[in-house]
Amino acid sequence: MRHCLLAAFFSISTSLAFAQERSVAVTIDDVPNVHIYAADGNSPGLLKKLDSLNLPVAIFINEGNLKQNNAFEQNKKLLRDWISRPYVTVGNHSYSHPNYGEIGFDAFRDEVLEGEELSRKMVEKEGKKLEYFRFPFNGMGKDSAGQLRMRQFLAEHGYISTPFTVESEDWLFTQLYEKALKEGKPEEARAIGNRYVDLSMKLFGYFDSLAIKVTGKPVKQIYLCHDNRLNTDYLPVLIQKLKEKQYRIVGLAEAMGDPAYRLPLHYHGNWGFSWIYRWVKDVGQRRSLMQAEPSDKEAQQAYEALMKGNK
Repeated sequence: MRHCLLAAFFSISTSLAFAQERSVAVTIDDVPNVHIYAADGNSPGLLKKLDSLNLPVAIFINEGNLKQNNAFEQNKKLLRDWISRPYVTVGNHSYSHPNYGEIGFDAFRDEVLEGEELSRKMVEKEGKKLEYFRFPFNGMGKDSAGQLRMRQFLAEHGYISTPFTVESEDWLFTQLYEKALKEGKPEEARAIGNRYVDLSMKLFGYFDSLAIKVTGKPVKQIYLCHDNRLNTDYLPVLIQKLKEKQYRIVGLAEAMGDPAYRLPLHYHGNWGFSWIYRWVKDVGQRRSLMQAEPSDKEAQQAYEALMKGNK
């Protein structure tokens, strides 16, 4: 009886400790979204929302986005506005977002260098450093040799390759969200936004538990999302939900100071899934854990139907 009581006590104490230690760094890829900026009358909606929250975020820039329309000078101003915010850590996401495993070392090396031409000058003018890099699609190379070669190149150029642990398919939900808004269906759009937040919270719970299972302790999570219409409206909602669950929003440098991010990676393919899976050595166990990950099948089916209809 005493043994059972002690076990229960330690279980509760451990659970409370884990709950108190929850933290997450928010990272935003594909910055800047010049299409939304132009559609909103050159008003940076997501940036304004983040201004009001005044929390640390890291952004990963595709400089090629600046040339996606004819407003290059305005788009440069938008990029400068992002970089100038004191709470923003800046990273390179390549020039035009290609998959390294598909285009090879030489072409991708040029993408990395071209992707820093403007942003590095802007970053240094603000007294900051451009020291983080995130692979598009989180595809780090199709094999271990290719991955090692690019990691060495990045290190030689002062870059830290940036992982993630939680991602909730905001790129999928935003397509459905924008379609509903375009069709004048605000209630449907609201439902899609809420489902995005709900799935995200389920995924945080799953990866918090998985991190403990894989590493033996909580991990400072790194959340990956994108500069899109959905997050303009719902990232603040998600952040509030995380706060209600006692998550502490931390900077990317603090998150990456977690010893977990120095664990060996046991996956050397080009798929871009969570780093927590990459820390799992056994392939069968990794596959089983991935299959158990929460998902929104209805949203996935709706997205597939949308893509099929757009062909």
